[in-house]
Amino acid sequence: MTASEDKPKKSRQLKLDFPESVLTLETLSVTACNRTAIATLKRWPDWRMPALALVGGPKSGLTTAAAAWTEHAGGVLLSAKAFDKLSHKKLEKLASQPFAIDVAQDVRNEDNLLSAINLTARAGGSLLLTGNTAPAQWRVKLPDLASRLKSMTLVELAPPDDEMVSIRLKRAMKRRYLKLPSEVETYLLARIERSYIAIETFVENLHEMIDGREVTVPLSREVLDEMDGTRPLFEDEDD
Repeated sequence: MTASEDKPKKSRQLKLDFPESVLTLETLSVTACNRTAIATLKRWPDWRMPALALVGGPKSGLTTAAAAWTEHAGGVLLSAKAFDKLSHKKLEKLASQPFAIDVAQDVRNEDNLLSAINLTARAGGSLLLTGNTAPAQWRVKLPDLASRLKSMTLVELAPPDDEMVSIRLKRAMKRRYLKLPSEVETYLLARIERSYIAIETFVENLHEMIDGREVTVPLSREVLDEMDGTRPLFEDEDD
């Protein structure tokens, strides 16, 4: 055995990802920031409207929630690109059942979107649109479509509260086989920006920077400094 082989090997945290299990409306994490939205999805088929918009920021879980709803309703989930290519005949068939268009703000075929909303209302189906902004803010050219979007009922996946930040941090860390010590979690809850993007970016950057080190407060501070994505301490103290 060589001298180099005698040296103890440094313990390293593996940089690996693994897929999460498919979530349902019953297993989605629910806190104050998304409780109303998830409760509304669960109330299907007792919706009072044929079409509903689910709005949230990037990485807020729009696709996951839409997939969970279509599983719950026995429906179909379409990307904006796939929806753009649908024929009118296929739209008519979809309109009589539950279906969702993910990131519908990216739909380019405005005739299809207007037809989907109108056909769903007539056929008694249910349509869920997801987007990062309210439908009333989507840039569309057809006046009738703009009118439908402005009058659409919406529910929101709001920015994460402390409980959701903790949940999403742990989930993102678990995907990369990283542990989140309690002292690091406490440190981050007081400092990390309240956005889903900030949470995911922090863990991605930590994953890249860890290089065999343990997850500690100093390392977390280093990652946050690189991001420059902290919130002011005690910002809610005077509220």
